[in-house]
Amino acid sequence: MKLIFILLGLSVCGIAMGQSNLATYMGNGGKETLYDVFQLSDGTVLATGYADNLNWLPADISIQYLDYSGSIPNSLGSNRYGVIVHLSANVEEILHVVAFPQGTVEDVRYIKTNGMPYQQTQDLYISCTTADTENNNGGYIIAKLNGNFIDQVPTALDWHNVVWAASYAQLMHPWDVTSDGKVYYVSGEAHGYDWSAMYCLDANGARSVVEHWRTHWIDGGGEWKGTPASSYSGGAEALAYSGIVFKIGGRCELRSWTQDEFESIEPDGNGGTRKGHWPADFLFNGPCDPNSPTANGPGYTGYSAESCCPVWGASSVVVDRTNNHMYLGMNFNRIVNLRIRLIFEPAVIAFDADGAMLWWSRLYHEITPAGDTVYSLPDQYVDALAIDYTQGQLVVAARAHGNNTENLWEGNEIASNPAASGFQNRFTGTQGDIHESWIGKLDLQTGDLIHATYVAEYAEGTGGLGTPLADPNAGNWPDPNTGWPDLNTTYIAKNNMKISSNGDVLIAGQGRRTMTTVNAWQQMPLPQSDLAGCWNSFLRLYRQDLRYPKYSSLVVGEWDTQTQTGGDNIRIFGVYKTHLGILAVGRHLATAGGQALGNPMPVSNVPYWGASAPNGESAVLLYLQNDSLSFADDQFNKVMESNRMINRLWLYPNPADDSFAVSGLPSSTRSVDTVLEVFDQTGRCVLKQVFDGRAVAVDALKSGCYVVRCTAAGLRYEAPLVILH
Repeated sequence: MKLIFILLGLSVCGIAMGQSNLATYMGNGGKETLYDVFQLSDGTVLATGYADNLNWLPADISIQYLDYSGSIPNSLGSNRYGVIVHLSANVEEILHVVAFPQGTVEDVRYIKTNGMPYQQTQDLYISCTTADTENNNGGYIIAKLNGNFIDQVPTALDWHNVVWAASYAQLMHPWDVTSDGKVYYVSGEAHGYDWSAMYCLDANGARSVVEHWRTHWIDGGGEWKGTPASSYSGGAEALAYSGIVFKIGGRCELRSWTQDEFESIEPDGNGGTRKGHWPADFLFNGPCDPNSPTANGPGYTGYSAESCCPVWGASSVVVDRTNNHMYLGMNFNRIVNLRIRLIFEPAVIAFDADGAMLWWSRLYHEITPAGDTVYSLPDQYVDALAIDYTQGQLVVAARAHGNNTENLWEGNEIASNPAASGFQNRFTGTQGDIHESWIGKLDLQTGDLIHATYVAEYAEGTGGLGTPLADPNAGNWPDPNTGWPDLNTTYIAKNNMKISSNGDVLIAGQGRRTMTTVNAWQQMPLPQSDLAGCWNSFLRLYRQDLRYPKYSSLVVGEWDTQTQTGGDNIRIFGVYKTHLGILAVGRHLATAGGQALGNPMPVSNVPYWGASAPNGESAVLLYLQNDSLSFADDQFNKVMESNRMINRLWLYPNPADDSFAVSGLPSSTRSVDTVLEVFDQTGRCVLKQVFDGRAVAVDALKSGCYVVRCTAAGLRYEAPLVILH
């Protein structure tokens, strides 16, 4: 009876109750994939992707087809529907489906807002893959929706911009939006012969001038190289738009233009130094004159620009919406001492809101703290960028193909944070020809490294295992920082790393003998056991300092732990951290003949629109929840009352018996008197006191539903409360 009353009381008071895990397939025999997932500020969820047909939708779900003006090039497409599925907060109910007319685009790949994370949803922007020729600008489009599903279900595109793209740019859709609706994006191909550049769209979707970029196109034709744009001799109004060109020939982009800049020795962000003010200087033997460009090498490290493939590779873009600074992740192709081998060197570059470069990081030492100039022979890539607003850090997901003495920075050798230690501090073992991933946190203002960890899962059957991890949630998994185990290739999902409200880092990945936590939805057998693992997708939530995973779970078909068959068949592309758990989306793989590969993943709480097993290539949707994933601040922290914004409090325990604690008050209110009031269902104040941060006694109040209000510094903070005695 008491349990029934608790559930009823919480429902009446409007307090959301957690649910058990939901894991389902979506589709009916065509091809379906979900790429991205996003929670709106009203708690409902958007999932984006594609479907060959929409016959799997329940009969009562209407489809809103998006209207748009102009053309979208997709003449070589697969005749699919690019879709946005609007789901209830518990993802058990489909509320709306918004789609492009069949064949218009290949998918809806990413969805973003110009608002801050866990704040009120503002405008929504999407990107969609297209399939067409280069001459017809095939690649992807970026578009602004005319509704955000809260104020209005979208019916049309406010605008769309066609982006020619191949290789990195088409695969990864590098773009992001500022708080005032401008969009930075990358067009072109990577590591080829043609073209690649970054541009900026204004709030109406048109290419625009960026004051402190250094390449500008003139109305009527021609280019001007210089900065600021307002100093152009023909008048700034004569400039049509600006760009950053990722190409060597005839260009001076990302290079020093003066000898002083080229010769400068600057900190590298982790106790070492590097030569050159700009990130491409290391490939050349002198500065670049924009009026007479040269590209001679090698540079001081022995690297030269690769003449066979003069286009560099830009792969990730993120915007800090507090100040609209933009961060770019890319790599440069190069050769060593004129030997013909294409190798890639990374850079992360910070620009202010007007396009001036603030800092850049190579993510490894060029000149070590001991003063030695070194090579870093592995290919290295930037796979994702994200902003940790709580800690003031740029989160970088990078990857190295191979290993040598100087590779991506280690987690326990950080100049600015000597006490730091990552979950996996370094590359171990003897298998060099693999891809190992890495996460680092850099200070947003300086680029200094603060935290780092490798993300490289164990090889099947490896020896050299370390001692068990001390964390009980690790369940006796060997500590990656002891022993010397062999590792295997591990990827982080491209451009879909998410940061929680307290700075925890959520990724999806692919690995082999993947470490899982005790609280995982799907476990990997311990590597010291006699049971076999399999290739898999996984979800992992790292603590904000990257010292250990709070949660790590497989997402894979249930495989035979003797023969290893049945797994390696699910790919997770999109993730999101809610206050209750983790949302994840992807697909179950199929053969060329349309047969689902391997065994199904375990399913639970399959909704009425879902399926318990894949039917060919089928979309995958998960909402994984448990107490260790619950964090109240990972949701929209404002509620509307009579058109006035009221801040939300968090109360625990809730239901309460004799007392409750309060969180959610910002630190700025702690130095002023905070008044706490409790109101019953009639609106009568039944308790009023000065709140001093300690637990609030309510044992004298009757069982029932209440509202708790704190008033501090002229602001109101509220939350519903259930009292049970």
